[in-house]
Amino acid sequence: NSPFKKALEEEAKRETELLPLMMSFMDETAALKERREALKKISELYPQNRKVYVTLAFYSAADEDWSQSLEYIRTFLKGDGRQNADRMSLGILEAGILHHQGLTDQTQTSLQEFVSRTMDPWYLTISDYLLGKQTEKSLLEQAGGSPENLITAHTALGLWSEGSDDKKKAIKHYREALGSFLDTWLEYDFSKERLKRLKQPAG
Repeated sequence: NSPFKKALEEEAKRETELLPLMMSFMDETAALKERREALKKISELYPQNRKVYVTLAFYSAADEDWSQSLEYIRTFLKGDGRQNADRMSLGILEAGILHHQGLTDQTQTSLQEFVSRTMDPWYLTISDYLLGKQTEKSLLEQAGGSPENLITAHTALGLWSEGSDDKKKAIKHYREALGSFLDTWLEYDFSKERLKRLKQPAG
């Protein structure tokens, strides 16, 4: 076999394997663990597709697999790349997870590093709140009526509230995030799953 033919055969094999995995991942009736497993297999088929790591980070966090989520976040952030929405949303997610784990010093370091590499005014506004530099009221006023701002703010606030053991407030913020109707966003999927988990009876 020529190298070209071999490459074509390998690509055809990957594509054959991809379809059932995509169907499993997109099946919203499936358990989150099953969807994560399908996504993990997709990432193994297409390791160069870094966008998969972003999705895996959010889905792992939604499934309370915090350490795995941090691993995906750091794998993604380690790679070279210009500042974009994926990198910024993962930076905020990382800080929220560290806060949830009670790692105060690491949370502060993570946020300070985030500020040093971020130029986007809105994401800096969110990080200011998480660093205690402004109030929640001020943050939400600055969000205005923008669905994009509201979903990113309320998702961050929801996870932060969970980390502060304020379940009632977390539920409120996740509901507000879903009120953005941006159902193609990872923050939306994350908020939806966290809301479902928090509303389950204890025990």
